[in-house]
Amino acid sequence: MKTGIITDIIFGIAVLPGMMFLFPLAEWTAWNGGAVALYVIWLYGVYALCRLVLGPMLLKGQKGIWTVAGALFLLMALTFLMSLTRVDFPRSPDSIPGRIQPHVRAMWVLLLADCSFALVYGACRARIKQLSARLQEHRTELDTLSAVGKRSFEAVGEGEIVLGSGYSAVPLPLSSVQYIESRNNYVCIHRDHQEDLVTQMSMKKIMELLPQGKFLRIHRSYIVPVWRIASRNLSRVQLIGLDQPLPVGRAYKDNLK
Repeated sequence: MKTGIITDIIFGIAVLPGMMFLFPLAEWTAWNGGAVALYVIWLYGVYALCRLVLGPMLLKGQKGIWTVAGALFLLMALTFLMSLTRVDFPRSPDSIPGRIQPHVRAMWVLLLADCSFALVYGACRARIKQLSARLQEHRTELDTLSAVGKRSFEAVGEGEIVLGSGYSAVPLPLSSVQYIESRNNYVCIHRDHQEDLVTQMSMKKIMELLPQGKFLRIHRSYIVPVWRIASRNLSRVQLIGLDQPLPVGRAYKDNLK
C-alpha cells in the first residue's frame, strides 16, 4: 500500500513533469498557457484512470482486455481532438505547413508514455494484491489446521479405528475426521486433505465404534467431532475448516446441550 502511494507521488511530482521538460516548453507556453495547464491535468487524469481502473482490468481475462482496449481508443480519440487546436509558431521551423507541430508530437509521446507506465504498474500492483490475499488465505488455513490438529490430538491422541472399504480394511485416524455423513446404506467420512472414505455401515454402528464423548450426532445424516465445533445453536453447527454449517435435526437438539 505504502509502496504504491510513494510510486504515484514520485511519478506525479518528478517523472511526468521531468518528461515535459524534454519538449519545447517555450513554444508550449506561446501556444496557450491555459491549454497547456488543461493538458497537464488531462495527463494526470489518464494516469489515475489507467493505474487504478484499466491496469487491474487486464487481469480479468479477455473481457477485461477488450474493455481496456476500448478505453484506450477513447483516450486517444480525445487526445487527437485536443491536438487539433490551431497553433502558429512563426519563429519555429517546425511550423511549416504539413509538418506536425512540436506540441502535437509532445502530446502523443507523453500520452503513450503515461498510459504504458500506468497500465503496467496498475496491473502489477493488482497482481501483487491478489497474491497477497491468497497468501493471507493460506496462512489463515494453516493456522486453522494447526489449531484443529492440536485440538484433535488433545481429544483423541493417535487413536484410530479400522473400517472396511470395498475389499480392504482401511485404518482411519480419528484426528483426520472432518465429519461423517450418511448416504443411504453407506457412510461417507470426510477427511483432512484426503479423499472421502466410503464404507457400508449404519450411522448407529459407526457411533458404537467411535470413542464416547468425542463425536456427536447432530442429525440423522451427520456426526461431527466435538473438537471441531466452532459455534453452534439449536438449528446448525459451524465446524472449523468448513465454509457451510451443518443442520441440526430436531431429534438431536438435546445432544448439543
